[in-house]
Amino acid sequence: MRTEPSATPVPRLIVSCITLLCTGIMVAQSSSDPLIVPDNALPDLSRNAILLPGDHRTWDGFNTKLDSLFLEGTGQVNIVQLGGSHVQADAWTARLRDRLQRTAPGTRAGRGLIFPYNMAGSNNPYWYLPTYTGTWSAVKNTQRADSTQLGLAGYTITTRDPDTRLDICFRGSYEGHPFTRATVLHGADSSFRVSAWCADTGVIILWNTDVTLGRTTIGFSRAIDTLHLRFEQVDTLAERSFTLRGIILGGEEPGIIYHALGVNGASTRSWLACPRLEEDLSLVTPDLVVFSIGINDAHDPNFSAERYERNYDALIGKVRKVNPDAAVLLVTNSDSYRKRRYPVRNAEAVRRTMLRLAEKHGCGVWDLYGVMGGQGSIRRWKRQGLARPDLVHFTRDGYTLIGDLMFTAIMKSYGEHLTSTALTNGR
Repeated sequence: MRTEPSATPVPRLIVSCITLLCTGIMVAQSSSDPLIVPDNALPDLSRNAILLPGDHRTWDGFNTKLDSLFLEGTGQVNIVQLGGSHVQADAWTARLRDRLQRTAPGTRAGRGLIFPYNMAGSNNPYWYLPTYTGTWSAVKNTQRADSTQLGLAGYTITTRDPDTRLDICFRGSYEGHPFTRATVLHGADSSFRVSAWCADTGVIILWNTDVTLGRTTIGFSRAIDTLHLRFEQVDTLAERSFTLRGIILGGEEPGIIYHALGVNGASTRSWLACPRLEEDLSLVTPDLVVFSIGINDAHDPNFSAERYERNYDALIGKVRKVNPDAAVLLVTNSDSYRKRRYPVRNAEAVRRTMLRLAEKHGCGVWDLYGVMGGQGSIRRWKRQGLARPDLVHFTRDGYTLIGDLMFTAIMKSYGEHLTSTALTNGR
């Protein structure tokens, strides 16, 4: 809860933080960053900011949550990002997650909600490796199939095998990010039991299943970095199936938890087709929800800005129903082409719609389309090795740059908040 500003002098810690943040932002934007070379005019740094065209009280509240973490080392900040293939790969979001978490060194709140995409026959983020047994079938929110179990992950997987295993280990920059709690989201069926084991026999494991809600919470007596799960049929008299909807990894430690959930090909309509979206959002209690949904809407030849806006009205309404104080950040589309030849001109309509939505609902906007350079800019990004030949997706360096740019925009906004707070307190 925000406290009323006092009339005391500006604390030295705040002044120091402002200086450090401003210095960090300038360094991030300088030509010393190998991904930002002034000569190639990529990207347009003058447009790299969080736009707040309407009421910004929820954004102020998000910055206040960051105050507690960055200045006092207390509290958890939950950020959820929903999108399509750009997010499912967790390249851009992994970079942003890493930059944000390193801004609060020594805090390790957990990885957040993950899904074993490879079990659904899709591409999995590099950063965690699921290995499993059994035969599984998948449903995702882009399909017209049984979607009753779809929630925040946008995917479900189901097996009829009576005894299956799932192991998840982390690698790359996520090695050494331990957790003390795993919440397994699944179908409401008492015929299967979810259990866990640990290679370290000294770790005490306790778990509790709420069959009605379809949720099993597993607690570990000390932090671990690898998850071992077993899904075992205990009612053998009936022909049953087990459905997995996602796994939330975390604990009680302070820090930033960045939940990145994407579905290849997903549009706003796809995410509205997830009946358990609100339920799952309530489990992670988001402080900020980032919507980067729009590129697949814009690629639709029957795109309607009015329908797109209505869909976003509904999505934002779901967030605010779960947490009225949650900040919402809308990310405009990246520039793209259809079939490598035809520019997707709806990107500008998406941008205008998001600015209208932001004014209407008190959201922030990060204008990726403008930062890239607008229509046709992805060709220039491709020439610099930042975009792929399909002129839709980015290379690893391209996604890394997008993560850096978004981090800089968020921290620039936070720096302005600190400056404003310091000036107010100094009056």
